[in-house]
Amino acid sequence: MTPELIAILALGITLIGLLITSRRDARADNQALRAEFRADNQRLREEVRAENHALRAEVQAGFQNLREEVHAGNRALRAEVHADNQRLRQDVQALTERTARLEGVVQGLAATSPDRRDDDA
Repeated sequence: MTPELIAILALGITLIGLLITSRRDARADNQALRAEFRADNQRLREEVRAENHALRAEVQAGFQNLREEVHAGNRALRAEVHADNQRLRQDVQALTERTARLEGVVQGLAATSPDRRDDDA
């Protein structure tokens, strides 16, 4: 073997060694980046889940408050309608009594009216 061939082979083996080493380093860097990406992705998922859980709790609390407000409003409205109905009943009863008195007065006047006595005779 000639010294030139030995130099070429040595240079080729050195380049192959450098390529293998750089590929191994690139693979290790790639694996490290994947691990870092997975960790960041997992952390982000946990943050999003925590935010979603907090938001869900906040929305449920808001709905509960709204339900309570609506129920309170319904109870107040129901009480108001009941009171209005009670007053209306009392007014109708008072009107019935006044109408009955007026009918009695009218019937009494009609029975004692001088025109009525002339018609009977």
